[in-house]
Amino acid sequence: TITITEKYPAFKPRRNDLCFCGSNKRFKQCCGDASPARQVPHGITVIENYLSDAQCQQILDIAESCHAEPLTLVDESKSTKKKIERSMHDSRVCKRVDLGTEQSRLDELVRSAYTEQVPATTGIAFDWFEEPQLLRYETGGFYAVHADSEHVIPGGDYWQKVIDRDMSLLMYLDDDYEGGAIWFQSFDYYLQPKRGMLVYFPSDHRYRHAAMPVDRGIRHAIVSWASQRGVEKIRQAADRAITL
Repeated sequence: TITITEKYPAFKPRRNDLCFCGSNKRFKQCCGDASPARQVPHGITVIENYLSDAQCQQILDIAESCHAEPLTLVDESKSTKKKIERSMHDSRVCKRVDLGTEQSRLDELVRSAYTEQVPATTGIAFDWFEEPQLLRYETGGFYAVHADSEHVIPGGDYWQKVIDRDMSLLMYLDDDYEGGAIWFQSFDYYLQPKRGMLVYFPSDHRYRHAAMPVDRGIRHAIVSWASQRGVEKIRQAADRAITL
């Protein structure tokens, strides 16, 4: 099974603590601000209209005729340092769309983001990113709260990195549905996706998140994760890795 020795204290900011972002404000007045006019919490980058309407529609048109099957997740109990195993889990109800020969369209969109946009705002370079997935959330679809790179150690006071993911990325292709917000639990922050929107954030448990249930319609999102250059690796290469 996959383990690393280092473990991290759980991120549990209290309302009156100084905010973790370094602003010298109280958490409740900064990244934990609950007011309607709140700012996007530190570490989460949101760029509207990153993809054009034409780019979004082109992928959606292709996806309409492609096979889709229920999404599987990394199974840490069966995975090794050489191979990642995946299995079904009831924590999410969504499908992965298999674009077949058109997969390269997603690959190039995400490659561009990880080589240009993300480094420009974070100063971080990456070794690889995982092959992007196109996820389809139909009415009732959701993805429960999770961290992309870490699992909680029994007891809840510590987390441990289990997969080479340092940056998480989402691109949204449509917004003609109801529900389907992304919720960042640590900040109680809800973000309603918009067509063409790009969102990225660190993959660790501070940014654990959920895709809230879709109440009506269908929601499509491109997802991928990247491994930061210079960071100790759990594996030599990620599952379905695309080198940068």
